Amino acid sequence: MTQQFHVIFNTHTIYVTLDDNKFYKLNKQDLSRELVDDVPSPSKADPIIVLHKIQFDSAKGYLLAVDNPFRIDVETAEVYNKIGFLTDEEVLDYKRANEENTWRT
Repeated sequence: MTQQFHVIFNTHTIYVTLDDNKFYKLNKQDLSRELVDDVPSPSKADPIIVLHKIQFDSAKGYLLAVDNPFRIDVETAEVYNKIGFLTDEEVLDYKRANEENTWRT
């Protein structure tokens, strides 16, 4: 898991919404999802982050463009795959595109 996610898990509880519009709490160890009825209100003692797949989808083309200097790295793409934001095929295509881009430079 990338360093960014480790740091976030040290300070926040992370929830995600997927295409089914249900809320899932992410497990810090393996990014598995647990269905929850609702997301609790954040507090100083228990801060939360909610990641929405629909918002990620709107930026996905930009984040996965291999010619974009601000694209996500392959490891981060694998994390997004584990939480359900990217399909296995999308990650595989992204890995191939990155490998091809590396060979061209």
